[in-house]
Amino acid sequence: RRWRTSDVDPRLQTAPPVIVTFRIGRDGSSSDVRLEQSSGNKVLDYSAMRAIYEASPFPPLPAAYERSDARIEFWFQLKR
Repeated sequence: RRWRTSDVDPRLQTAPPVIVTFRIGRDGSSSDVRLEQSSGNKVLDYSAMRAIYEASPFPPLPAAYERSDARIEFWFQLKR
């Protein structure tokens, strides 16, 4: 819900996926947000990374989860 593409040129109907990785801490905080694969469009790439920052904090990790954080890979695919 946080991924807003209104800043992206409306003539761009599709693009290669943007892949963003990040860590979620035990408390739901995000860190180490990285662009792993660019779409080739800087505005689209930025909008995907911004979505992660705006969605944070996430729900806390489950108590049964044994590690202190979880590495997440999220794919954003523009299709209008």
